[in-house]
Amino acid sequence: MIVPFLALMLALAQASPATGDYVPDTGWNDDAWSRDFYEGWFGGQLRAMGEPPLGAPADLGPFAERFRLLVLPTFTPAFASRIDVGPDGKAILRWADLNGRGGYEPGTLAREGSRPLRGSELRRFRSALAAAALGSLRRQEGDAIVNDAAGTSTIRLCADGTTFVFEHLDASGRQYVVRQCGIEEKPARRLARLVFDLTGWKAMERGR
Repeated sequence: MIVPFLALMLALAQASPATGDYVPDTGWNDDAWSRDFYEGWFGGQLRAMGEPPLGAPADLGPFAERFRLLVLPTFTPAFASRIDVGPDGKAILRWADLNGRGGYEPGTLAREGSRPLRGSELRRFRSALAAAALGSLRRQEGDAIVNDAAGTSTIRLCADGTTFVFEHLDASGRQYVVRQCGIEEKPARRLARLVFDLTGWKAMERGR
């Protein structure tokens, strides 16, 4: 039996706002254009999923914290998983995927679902989130041209890859990290893998 607050969390976790700011205004490698570009790209995909913005304190709603992983493959559909944790420590996992392409038009909602997280799952998530230390990471990868100690310059190119967007919002503020050239940081990679496992995306991908 689902307790009343948990039932409320399930309902709110599936709410579908029409508009809102989905990406931060500052902190990008090039604030002059990146904010609008990513608002159109990331925001368009998230709106198609019925996902809420996770930027302002008001976006917490009745929850103590909210986390989301958005995955954007270039030529296959985007998908996202969100974990909402209430003040009582109970958590809801909600996922959605589209039928468009993550690097192009989002299409429409193809599948969605939600379930309560077990206590052991929430503990694993909290541990992985703490280890990832999203607040200590650069919002984006470094410059496209990388110079090593020997003075050799390497141009970083990420054509047709998969973009990962990590978001976390709680009373201390917003954390927002984007990785487009793979997730180099092992703790962040482990966090993404855990979210995949909790959501069952491996099985879902096989069923496409």
